[in-house]
Amino acid sequence: MTQNIYLLAFGTFGNPYGFRQTFFKMGNENVAKSIKTFDLNTNAIKLFENSSLYAIRKESANGLNSISYSKYSFAKEKNSDRGGTFIGASILFTNEIAEENVTINKLNEFHKILVSKNIEDKTLMVNHSDNFTVDLPQDYDKLSYNLKSFNEPSSFYVSNSNLVVYSKINIDKLQHNFKKSLELLNRFDTIFFTDNEEIANFSHSKGLYRTTNEEGFDNEIQIAKEEKKKQLQLILNDYEKEISELEENKIISIKKLKESIEQNVRLHQENGRKIEESKKQITATENKYAEFSKKIREAINFIKSNRKIDEVKSFHQENKREFLNFINENTKPQYLNQLNNVQPKTNITTQYASGYDFLQPNDTFQTRRSEKTRKTYKIFKPLSILFFTLWILTLLYFLFSVEILEMLRMN
Repeated sequence: MTQNIYLLAFGTFGNPYGFRQTFFKMGNENVAKSIKTFDLNTNAIKLFENSSLYAIRKESANGLNSISYSKYSFAKEKNSDRGGTFIGASILFTNEIAEENVTINKLNEFHKILVSKNIEDKTLMVNHSDNFTVDLPQDYDKLSYNLKSFNEPSSFYVSNSNLVVYSKINIDKLQHNFKKSLELLNRFDTIFFTDNEEIANFSHSKGLYRTTNEEGFDNEIQIAKEEKKKQLQLILNDYEKEISELEENKIISIKKLKESIEQNVRLHQENGRKIEESKKQITATENKYAEFSKKIREAINFIKSNRKIDEVKSFHQENKREFLNFINENTKPQYLNQLNNVQPKTNITTQYASGYDFLQPNDTFQTRRSEKTRKTYKIFKPLSILFFTLWILTLLYFLFSVEILEMLRMN
């Protein structure tokens, strides 16, 4: 026997136990513990003498989607005369179900065994479901043959809605109705079927469960199909809208990306020009230093040849002024333009089915761009340091140049 089939018997037993249910075959104990009771809300639906009731129910049991098929019949409690009491059996499946005709046959057989061995004169002879005397239905293992998955119900959320159908009860009709009920379980938690008019009238008068006949049952199925169709159309509309928004977003993102890249190309070209100019400035600066050094030596020679000090000072100051002007104008660092961080953005959210951000920047592209930017700064950094050092040394030099000339003159 597979691990996804559970066989239960239950009943109402009066004081002190009330309703009790017992598993006589179970696949998984943890799942069995999480299965809800099969008790009836007698304020909404009630069994009467010589009446029976079938039910199909959905639930999530320990995280597993389950479908159960149940049969209830009237039974008096051993020490009570209250109405609405019953005995019943259920076959529950998780994830897969058997063919409806096989399930109904085994359910009816087990219920018949349960009643014959535990009911006498329409009265329960035990006070707890654990005390039931039962035998497994003949060929019980057939339930596990050719199990089939079910696409419906597609939703196992609790709706807190139940349906009572007043209908003919026979194997063919019940098989047909159980099969159609699977789709309708998207709207209802449990669907009851009875051919007892008293049960149907009671349920209708209470108004807690929706009560209908065979025609109404078919209408409910049609309503469920229409609702599903509308939901699918809404989903399709959302996807179509997402495609449209995605296309619009792509155009905007690509445009911004191209603009950023074009701007970076211009900035990169400008930075290249600045770097080349800085390289030329190195040569010009070296030449200017050599030229001014030569002028200082000329001033020294003028002093040694007894030229007038005022003339030498004037000569030297003019050369110094020219040199400083050149240095101040040509050795200040030219800072590079910082490139833009090219990262396209999108307004697409995860409110639709798509959960992927297709417009995220490529990591490899990002890495290459960052490395290229770092290389540019590596070139410029030593140039900036060199120019700054030369500028400082020049200032320091001229702070002491006058004193040097005076010392030479005195010698």
